[in-house]
Amino acid sequence: EASAFLSKTYTMIDNLPADIGGWSVAGDSMVILDAERFAAEIIPQYFKHNNFRSFVRQLNFYGFRKLRADSSAPGGAANSSRWEFKHCNFRRGQPD
Repeated sequence: EASAFLSKTYTMIDNLPADIGGWSVAGDSMVILDAERFAAEIIPQYFKHNNFRSFVRQLNFYGFRKLRADSSAPGGAANSSRWEFKHCNFRRGQPD
């Protein structure tokens, strides 16, 4: 059974406004395009804080890995607020 953190994170990513983030094209990683807005507007809707670093620490605790920015992708290496995280069991369409 998924922890409350993972369940909330899945719901949060699944419902993100497209200009803030969402799933990767393949659906096997989560992408945050605007970390500032994500922290200020989205995190507090699901958790009792608005700290992006704390959120990232929790992701790391659960085995998520940050992917390097792909400079060939839209908003890639030039966009420092773009973050992408992957976990083998965290996929679009598979909330469990």
